[in-house]
Amino acid sequence: MPNKATTCPKIKENVCDDMINALPVDLLVHILLLLPTKDAVATSVLSKPWRYIWTLVPKLVCKDTKHTNNGKSVWWFLEQSLQLHKAPILEHLEVKLRSRCPGDADVGKLILIAVERYIRLLDFNLKWSAKPISLPNELYSCKTLQQLFLSNKILIELPSEVLLPSLKKLNLIRVVYKDEDSLVKLLSSCPVLKTLVVVRDKNDNVIKFSVKVPSLNNLAYINDGDDDEVLSNGSLTIDSPQLKYLHVHVFSEDDCLIETMIPNLTMAKVDVGTPPNENFLKYLSSVMFLHLHWMDETELFCSGVNYSQLKECILSPCRAEYWVESIMLLLDNAPKLKVLMLDTRKIGESEDIPPWSNVPKCLSSQLEILEWIKYGGTREEKKLLEYILANSKCLKRAGISMRYSQDCNDKKKKKLRKELRSMYRVSPFSELSFPARFKWRSLAQHRLFELFD
Repeated sequence: MPNKATTCPKIKENVCDDMINALPVDLLVHILLLLPTKDAVATSVLSKPWRYIWTLVPKLVCKDTKHTNNGKSVWWFLEQSLQLHKAPILEHLEVKLRSRCPGDADVGKLILIAVERYIRLLDFNLKWSAKPISLPNELYSCKTLQQLFLSNKILIELPSEVLLPSLKKLNLIRVVYKDEDSLVKLLSSCPVLKTLVVVRDKNDNVIKFSVKVPSLNNLAYINDGDDDEVLSNGSLTIDSPQLKYLHVHVFSEDDCLIETMIPNLTMAKVDVGTPPNENFLKYLSSVMFLHLHWMDETELFCSGVNYSQLKECILSPCRAEYWVESIMLLLDNAPKLKVLMLDTRKIGESEDIPPWSNVPKCLSSQLEILEWIKYGGTREEKKLLEYILANSKCLKRAGISMRYSQDCNDKKKKKLRKELRSMYRVSPFSELSFPARFKWRSLAQHRLFELFD
């Protein structure tokens, strides 16, 4: 007679298996969609009904990593997976191939398969040791493609006919262009493009980087050189009147130029080694959220622009001499500023600070929140903080995170905090808090800035 203790678990297990196998195929596909691709493929050995379920999953993610398959590339796995894949629509294909990928791999074939399967999101990162390759012409006329991310060893070489009618997001990360016309042609073929992210390569064959996209809302442009090498002279030209978010990170010798009015520009992050020309700066006057990181000649940023709509601002001076005076100039030109965030971890030494006569309007009637990270208690920092606290009549919160020197012991830290608490604050409702909360008060802006960081 069978032992109940041993048969009951088996019965329960069989019942559970039967219940799962009885689920609709669409539901099983959805479950596998939540798993990494390799785990989804591994379910094919569970039982006969599961053998081909994974082939219907409309998403494939295959990435080479340092620990992939004992040093082997995922190319073999990707190639076999696509041969067995049966989903009529491949919504999402994400591929990253590193140096282990064989140089004769027919990567263009998988792009063709994706296009034939009505691909919607294609993320292709090629970091192999071979030369950059051109992708199939069919990619540049794919009607279903909504998001395209191309990275590294990819040559942008376009056919005569190009049109991406559904593309809304495009990332071009350290790719190489056949010539400047290829870049212009690609962008002009995207009539509904909303977001463009560009990271330049020092040898990408483009000097004048022109962004002329009437539908564009979000632009991130990064050109910071390689191994501290300054890139050759070039330019960024923007002609996108619907732009709302702009991130420019340039530590090359690029010149930045905006050719048309941008009436809806509300958010800007400007991170530069040398100031752009006045034409570029004047278009920042409409921003409501500004993150400014500069190194030299900061007066152009702070005195040359009337930030009439600015509500929240992050200022990060880096080795700039007259950083205190520059911040005061900006406060003079931002009458509606309510949130000021300062990061002084990399400040330079300032000359003698001149006395300030007129109190900026934002301090006397608007500023509610001051957040300061990496405050070190230098003479310049102390004088600026004292001035802001003594003149900000509407201040509700001042949050401070400290920057201590290596020889700063607990006694000195306690003394520095006591000094901060003793500073006069004109607002009777203000509170001094440790540490600072360094984030945008508007959640939408906070998430958007993070998206491009």
